[in-house]
Amino acid sequence: MKVSKLLAGIIASASALAVLTASVSAHDFGNKNLGKNWSINAAVPASEFASLTADSYVTVTYETDKTDTSEDAYWSIKPMDSSWTFIDPNGEGGPELAEGKDAYPVDMDSSSITFKVPADFIDSIKEGGMIFIGHSITLKTLTVSNDAPATDAPATEAPAGTNAETDKVTGDTDNKTDDKNAPNTGVESVAVFAGIGILAAAAIVFAQKRK
Repeated sequence: MKVSKLLAGIIASASALAVLTASVSAHDFGNKNLGKNWSINAAVPASEFASLTADSYVTVTYETDKTDTSEDAYWSIKPMDSSWTFIDPNGEGGPELAEGKDAYPVDMDSSSITFKVPADFIDSIKEGGMIFIGHSITLKTLTVSNDAPATDAPATEAPAGTNAETDKVTGDTDNKTDDKNAPNTGVESVAVFAGIGILAAAAIVFAQKRK
């Protein structure tokens, strides 16, 4: 009887671990270069947002184009729903908006940006996905997670915005994430099965000792 209870506990623990791992999904943009004229876009299918809620964190990783050294150089990203409506999180857990209030400025030396999706956008994104346009950045991955990413500053502190006179990025908006928000490379699945194996082995040893 005790062995049966132990095995039941192992199965429950393994299931919980699998659910936790499944709470993180990632999309590979395939190094999509958005150029410098806002005419290029990248779409993320609705299937990537099956677990999206108003409490979820959406993290986009990218590489900035550092070849433009002119005074008017700037870097920006604009997430939208499938009707091309800008997703504005009102600053909650996300970056400060650009001066025009229709995009997120990013720093040249940054590599990711994290934001929450307002509740009134959830249904449209689950049905139609997201669309991204931007300026001087190459999109790498998009991750949806239930866990808040690690940052250099408190989550409630919005990164610096833009210069009102030039409408160009002047602040540091580097929202770095830790490994738990990195793209799903399969390592998590290996960890799940390894954990299950260890627990199962412990159950066998326990059962033998009971004999």
